[in-house]
Amino acid sequence: MTYLLALVAAIAGGAAGAFLGASIAAVLAPMLGISSFEGAAGYFAVFIGGPIGGLLGLVLGAVLVLRWRGHQGFGSVAGRLGVVVIGVAAVAAGIIGLLYLSQDTVNPNGAAPQLAFEIRLPAGATPPGGNDRPIELQTSKNRMPALVQREAAREDGGRPVIVGLVEMYYRTSQRTLVMTMPDKTDVLFNIKLGGAPKHSPEFSAWQRADYIGEPGKPQARRATGADNYEIRYRADWAGEN
Repeated sequence: MTYLLALVAAIAGGAAGAFLGASIAAVLAPMLGISSFEGAAGYFAVFIGGPIGGLLGLVLGAVLVLRWRGHQGFGSVAGRLGVVVIGVAAVAAGIIGLLYLSQDTVNPNGAAPQLAFEIRLPAGATPPGGNDRPIELQTSKNRMPALVQREAAREDGGRPVIVGLVEMYYRTSQRTLVMTMPDKTDVLFNIKLGGAPKHSPEFSAWQRADYIGEPGKPQARRATGADNYEIRYRADWAGEN
């Protein structure tokens, strides 16, 4: 209980100290010759006064509780204060990690990674054509049409291979790539990548389609080996090739 109370007091003291430190620094800035030009005084208050006040408030809050709980000697307080500081750091790291994992976008500070894919069709199948976007990435948050690189299309053992890219903008563990064939058959591939997949220079192994949506039927069925649609893919981050 002592450590829990000290931890709470340290967090509260740190928050109050940061506020007071920033406020005091803002008042002292003009006296120290720090002007408000381009926000210099504000930076001084937030990045100098705030952290100093926060650290002092954190230590003071924890020490007051430890002494109140009967720890009077310097060694006794200092040892327990170290444990409390580690606890505060762990709480802060947990909050930062939670905020990072809860953000919607995969890369909020730059370009979204792309899903680079190759789809191998059955022998003799006619690839989707025309000027439409026959392939799209579907998630619970958005739908993103893929860019089919028609100039990169090829054959593999008599089977047409479609090559393309599509942006993975949102963080999610459930992504489905849907290809619509010329006869309106939908071929669905579950993309087995994490919410924020790391760059991979190599394609995955070939995997079969997961579902087939046939025209006129209300529900997609599970794909079988006889359907013979396959995909391989990788996460492509700009500048990491």
